[in-house]
Amino acid sequence: MSFSMLSKIAIIFSALFIASSGGAQESKEEQLLHILGAFPTPPPLQLDTLESAKLEAGWRYKIEYVAEEADTLFHRPTDKIRAYFFLPDHERGAILPAIVAIHQDGPHTHLGKSEPAGLGGDENLQYGLELFERGYVVICPDRYYHAERRRISNSSPAGSQMMRDLGLWLKWAGQLILSGRTHMGKEIYDLTRAVDALTSYDFVDPGRIGAIGHSAGGNVLVYFMFVDKRVRVGVSSCGFYDLIDDFDDGDQSFSNSVFAIPSLAKLGRSADYLAFLAPRPFLMTRGLKELESEGESKKHVAKTKSIEQRVSLRYNQLDASENFKTIYFEGGHDFPSEVRQQAYHWLDSHLRLK
Repeated sequence: MSFSMLSKIAIIFSALFIASSGGAQESKEEQLLHILGAFPTPPPLQLDTLESAKLEAGWRYKIEYVAEEADTLFHRPTDKIRAYFFLPDHERGAILPAIVAIHQDGPHTHLGKSEPAGLGGDENLQYGLELFERGYVVICPDRYYHAERRRISNSSPAGSQMMRDLGLWLKWAGQLILSGRTHMGKEIYDLTRAVDALTSYDFVDPGRIGAIGHSAGGNVLVYFMFVDKRVRVGVSSCGFYDLIDDFDDGDQSFSNSVFAIPSLAKLGRSADYLAFLAPRPFLMTRGLKELESEGESKKHVAKTKSIEQRVSLRYNQLDASENFKTIYFEGGHDFPSEVRQQAYHWLDSHLRLK
């Protein structure tokens, strides 16, 4: 083994020791990154086109790319991501803004990318299709454990079986934890591969990439943007919440421990991830009647306002208060048309859609 290789190993182990001991040399932002767990080395990007369809405003493709190679320890097959990719009609040589459209969770794990792509699900959640029709290049990937990424013999969008799909997800999450990784870290990593895919095209402007998501998709969006600085602007629809609040005994709702980020309570709160997005533009929405009872909905809104206050401090410090906004609307856990239009104008203004 060469001296240079030994030196590199020593440097790596020194960095790991500082990180694991919470050393003074590590900033809070670095500590927040560290507790998201290990990230794999991405394999070379190869995009395969599986389907194509001509639409009125351009083209829709179904593409596939590798997220991670097979894992021999857990006998896990190669992890491939399928996504819908929208390319609007454009002049030769034009450089276009792009969006990562992140789907929600819920009981419909069979839908995945199809919902924001406008091929199924709730019409109010077809934001990927609608942004394409406004002139954006859009990618709608399946999040892990959804739709065609479920490791079952028939992963078509025909339907889901809640307990089977939950079991597959928890199995996969357990493999991540045993490997020093986290659920949130896996979600983040997969979404960075979507950005890799976007930036591989010469018609995509790498300086004008945004992201949008509803519910769980809007929650992971914050952590994704925290890690991937290539995403310049974000919109979270009824999505972001604080994990400390979610696991408080005063909250009687179901809390899935897979979502927990190890040691976060020692460092701060989920809102700190959002605060570190500053000064990049970020828009949140919150329905005033998202939960079953009026009292629980009011508490939900109050928690959002608490996040808003904590995050605003950093945006104000960076003289970027206009880049952080929350829309409160009369309604439930939804993305109604009038709110979507405000969100799209927000993206247009910050990505300079022409």
